[in-house]
Amino acid sequence: MTDKSYKQRTYLDPIHGPIELHLDDPIENLLTKIIDSKEFQRLRRIRQMGTGWFTFHGAEHSRFGHSLGTLHIATKMISHLSKRFFEINKYELQILTTALLHDIGHGPFSHTAEKLTGISHESWTKKIVTGNTEINLLLKEFDKSLPELILGVLEYKSCPNYVSQMISSYIDCDRLDYLHRDSYYVGVPYGLTGSERIIASLEINNEDKKMVVNEGIGLDAVIHYLQARYSMYQQVYQHKKNLASDFLLKKIIERLRENIPQNISKSFKEWLNQDNYPIDKISTDSYLQTDDFTLISIIQNQACEPSSDKILNDLSNRFINRRLFKSLEFRQEVKQDKINNAFETIKQSADKKGLSSKYYLGIEQSATKPYEPYAVDSKKIGKAIFIKQKNGLVKELSEISGLVKALSQENIVKTCLVFTPEFEDEITNLKGFHELFK
Repeated sequence: MTDKSYKQRTYLDPIHGPIELHLDDPIENLLTKIIDSKEFQRLRRIRQMGTGWFTFHGAEHSRFGHSLGTLHIATKMISHLSKRFFEINKYELQILTTALLHDIGHGPFSHTAEKLTGISHESWTKKIVTGNTEINLLLKEFDKSLPELILGVLEYKSCPNYVSQMISSYIDCDRLDYLHRDSYYVGVPYGLTGSERIIASLEINNEDKKMVVNEGIGLDAVIHYLQARYSMYQQVYQHKKNLASDFLLKKIIERLRENIPQNISKSFKEWLNQDNYPIDKISTDSYLQTDDFTLISIIQNQACEPSSDKILNDLSNRFINRRLFKSLEFRQEVKQDKINNAFETIKQSADKKGLSSKYYLGIEQSATKPYEPYAVDSKKIGKAIFIKQKNGLVKELSEISGLVKALSQENIVKTCLVFTPEFEDEITNLKGFHELFK
């Protein structure tokens, strides 16, 4: 429990400076209790950028710091919007609690874990918020309906559009924090988005309760922001070394699921979800006991255990000692049948060398869209960016910006051949190598 003799809690954040919560304010007092809960403290042990620290050594930051930053951005949004739109104050509680808890369901190495277990972090967030957890008890003690109100914000239900937009849209408190934060820790300028200018341009459209951007104040800042997001995905999140390190971790987990060592804990076995159970059959306690530290410890044990499975031992050693697989990006114009043919040729060479192509060779693909305008019959209407023009008309951003329209038609797809260095000679000598790879 938070000691109320301390009237203020201050978190010194490298991105936003001091983030202050005042304990004599009921909502902010609740937020400090949520931060102190065991489920939230676990986020200190979940890296924000998955295995990205193998590529960018500064990327050691956690979901804990990002969640505090998201809360801070949400607070600034409310402060700005409430000056002209008083109704937003009615939703302060669910906006701030949802902002703080939006990532509570992340597993080891963040988005990488979703690829490993097949269950989204959003699904776990909902289960943690509504299940038998400290967070659920804190929320219900404050307001019995609060867990369901948070789900309503996350699902675009039972609240005005702008409330959900603040948490999940193309301009939300989540993206405005992580782009800046990741950019800072990675050491690149791409994610510096000018969030202050964007927040200053936000308004609420009274007719449909949508959050809109004032054209005169924020149009250029928003276009720059989308370009920054595009660059971060191209140069950082979809970096070919990231795909290679994710592939290696995925293969370790795959081997663990097929050959579970005797010394593995029951909770980790449940997290592995060997039988692909639906989320309602997986223990929340087991899930919450598994974090980056747990997974790294298990991998390190397998790397050091001479009697362990040889493939698992080798893959684990490569991971622990950063002897990563190689990665080559296919050219965009290369058709899928050519990719398949090249892969089959290399696979045959790999098998002849006595290294299992199942674990030492693969195709990794990552795809994202820089921006998606809404369709009239789509639920994504709330997630698109709307611009309030000087004449008072509200239009979707791609209708008034040719650059954004071009971005909306772009689909960032990176397809990489990932392989152990032992195969490098066979691959570089492959017929048509320079036509296949960048």
